[in-house]
Amino acid sequence: MPVERLVITPAVVERDAVLALAGELDLGSEAVLARTVGDVLEAGYRRVVLDCADISFCDSRGFNALLAARQAVQDVGGVLALAAAPERLQHLLTLVGAEEIFTIASTVEQARLLLAAAARQAEPT
Repeated sequence: MPVERLVITPAVVERDAVLALAGELDLGSEAVLARTVGDVLEAGYRRVVLDCADISFCDSRGFNALLAARQAVQDVGGVLALAAAPERLQHLLTLVGAEEIFTIASTVEQARLLLAAAARQAEPT
């Protein structure tokens, strides 16, 4: 059995699914991220935080996996944020203009607050 290069530790904090990502985000881990995001969406969570603090590597396929996760969450009316990106990942996100695409926060708690605010704004009045 192959060793997973990306380990995802899911947690629930109040109404939010927080997925702590550790390891390499690349071609070999796309399916792992997609499956885990699918699981939390199937469980009914609509606010998802990807805690990126322990990502050691991310290439273009990894970035595509993040985009796919964002799209999956949006497809069910949810919101997704990236939190605590290490310097190398932050550099990649800046290079590709990800701040125009993703909600990006420096901490998981800040990401949760941003998602809660976004969810309130999306509610019908």
